[in-house]
Amino acid sequence: MNIKVEQLAKKPFEVKGSVKNLKKTYIFQKEMAEMETLTEDNQGIEVFDAMADMIEKLIDYIDTMLHLTDKQRESLEDLEQQEVINIAQYIAMKIMGMDDADIKKALSGEEESDEGLVTPEAE
Repeated sequence: MNIKVEQLAKKPFEVKGSVKNLKKTYIFQKEMAEMETLTEDNQGIEVFDAMADMIEKLIDYIDTMLHLTDKQRESLEDLEQQEVINIAQYIAMKIMGMDDADIKKALSGEEESDEGLVTPEAE
C-alpha cells in the first residue's frame, strides 16, 4: 500500500500490509495506550520519562514502517510532536486496513474508537 507523508517525501512510501507489520502496529498501539495510562496515573519525573519514551517509540514506529533514510528520520525529528503523533496514527490506521475514506469517517467522529485522530494531510 502507498502511504503519503508529505513532511518526509514527495513520493508515497510503499508499505506491505503484512502480518508482520500488522503485529508491529498492534504492539505500537498497545504501547501508546500504556504510556497514556502511565502519564495519567503518575506525576513528576515519571511523566517526563514516559513522554520521552513515547516520542522515541513514535519515531521508531514510523521509521520501521516507512524504512526511512537517515535524512528522513532527522526531518521527522524536526517536526512538532503533534505532527509525529498524527503521522504514526495515520500509518497505523492504513496498516490496519482503513482506506482514506474510512480514515476520514473515523476522524469526523463517526467512529468513537478513533476519535481525535488526524491524518498528516489534514494539517
